[in-house]
Amino acid sequence: MAILGNADLALSGLAPESPARESLEEIEAAAKRAADLARQMLAYSGKGRFAVAAIHLRRLVEEMAHLLEASISKKAILKYDFAQSLPAIKADPTQIRQVVMNLITNASEAIGDDQGVISISTGVLECDRKYLSETYLDEQLPEGAYAYFEVADTGCGMDAKTLGKIFDPFFTTKFTGRGLGLAAVLGIMRGHNGALKVHSEPGKGTTFRVLFPCLDRPPEPSEKEAARTDPWRGSGTILLVDDEQPVRAVAKRMLERAGFTVLTAANGREAL
Repeated sequence: MAILGNADLALSGLAPESPARESLEEIEAAAKRAADLARQMLAYSGKGRFAVAAIHLRRLVEEMAHLLEASISKKAILKYDFAQSLPAIKADPTQIRQVVMNLITNASEAIGDDQGVISISTGVLECDRKYLSETYLDEQLPEGAYAYFEVADTGCGMDAKTLGKIFDPFFTTKFTGRGLGLAAVLGIMRGHNGALKVHSEPGKGTTFRVLFPCLDRPPEPSEKEAARTDPWRGSGTILLVDDEQPVRAVAKRMLERAGFTVLTAANGREAL
């Protein structure tokens, strides 16, 4: 919280053209990725908390794919095929970003030092009972429209025996060292009532398709969009209690910026 809070405060006080903005945005992005990794561990353990909302799947996948361009194998060529219009899905955006990151990273490692292609796409599919029965996590999912994203690589691929173990915790192959990566993906999808379809052949590559039930209503405005249209200001006095001084400091500044008078204390005795 201290890192993200201070980065956010610094960004909010900078002019759009400031040369420091890019560095602060990188710090903020790195801190969010670290927080996401902690959530990944919780997701696998079954103790993660999902903050679900109606979201744009295409926008989220596209954002993450571009963010990861610099970190994947330099010999991998990225190809995109994003559907222009997708129904909304109900999901925790942070958890779905983790799924996207894990699958793209996995594809990059499958290619390794060889030349290869990673294809990332989104779409919508009418799924019948037969199709759903052939996916992972088919727990009597309803037939109907499912929005999906797909990550396909031309890497080393896997045989049937290996494919049957990829979601086991800490299972590794010669190109994966993530341990909980795919196991966490499975845990996250289970929590979203979604499904996974995987196809792989040795020497030909692997395709992961991740499916989510579609919603009828459109997504809510994003936090940034809401912030632009809702200049809310608070008032009154808040007593802030936290045993970590950096957390107290950044939270105090953020609350004061929102219009509150803030009193701080390091513990319950001091607060009283």
